[in-house]
Amino acid sequence: MTDSQQMPARPTEQFIEAWIHQSHWALEEALLLALGTSPDADGASDTLQCHETLLARAQRSGDRFGTPTDWLWWAERNNIPFHTDWWLAITPEGPIGYDGQHFAHHRSEMLSEQYLQQERKLIGNWTRKPYWTAREAIDLSLNFDPFTTDGWRGEAPETGETICEREDRFRILKRAMEIGEICEKSPVKDYLLWLKKRGYYVSPAWHRAAGLVDQSSRQSETVKLAEMSAENADLQQQLGERDERLKELQQKLEAASREGDSRTQKSASTLRIATLQKALIACAVDGHSYDPRQNRSDVPKQIADKSAELGCSLDPQTVRRLLKEASEQHVDSDCWDS
Repeated sequence: MTDSQQMPARPTEQFIEAWIHQSHWALEEALLLALGTSPDADGASDTLQCHETLLARAQRSGDRFGTPTDWLWWAERNNIPFHTDWWLAITPEGPIGYDGQHFAHHRSEMLSEQYLQQERKLIGNWTRKPYWTAREAIDLSLNFDPFTTDGWRGEAPETGETICEREDRFRILKRAMEIGEICEKSPVKDYLLWLKKRGYYVSPAWHRAAGLVDQSSRQSETVKLAEMSAENADLQQQLGERDERLKELQQKLEAASREGDSRTQKSASTLRIATLQKALIACAVDGHSYDPRQNRSDVPKQIADKSAELGCSLDPQTVRRLLKEASEQHVDSDCWDS
């Protein structure tokens, strides 16, 4: 881990008040707040685009929602630290591991490789023990191996501000034991929960090793599930709209197909009628010397009489009309003069 090279932007009191009471922040909101930009600002989207690589990496790691405290440490690890005012407003330990009187460790120290190596070693040695004593709990909370001078800073732990911090934590622990809040010998989980309850920093690594599920993590999971449910509902709605659209298009396609079939049928019927009209006028002219110019032609009656003999009677006026239509539609008028 490296110390941040970027000076955090100092927020206004109104800016902090608008966000510290929210139980969870989204990744994009946390990044903008760390940069001193309001997520509601007009240029927020442009600011996010400038950090799209960091956002993509965080999303791949599953960092999408979290408590304000989670995001304070996330930003610290990614060299975009929140201003100290955010730490004072959000965390009980303040800008560093702080119990109200003494400063135990700076954040830069707590994110250093030496600190993390020591923490991993202590977790491996002390998590499986059935119980801790008060002395062990206090030393472990300060990331020192109990009853030794094996310090992660490479020096004896009982020096400077660290010894002040230890003494103060012992005094608070003694008062807690007097009222039965914690026992001299208590399970690992009980001591970890007590330390956090009293405002001391307990890393997520200790929580995971002891099998503790942080309530804030549960809330974060609830928010994630709620977001996934909302996203799923939105996708279901989109699928429903798509199915409706496909159904409409299918109906239009079927209607167009029926119209095409109908036009084809009408075209065939029209051609058949025209053919019959041509045959009718040709037979009338050839067999009966029909001339449509004669107003009192007896040809229609002759054809009607013959139809009656064949058992398919026709009205003479109907025959006259059909002959007239056929002659007008299919025979050139000059033909009758010749």
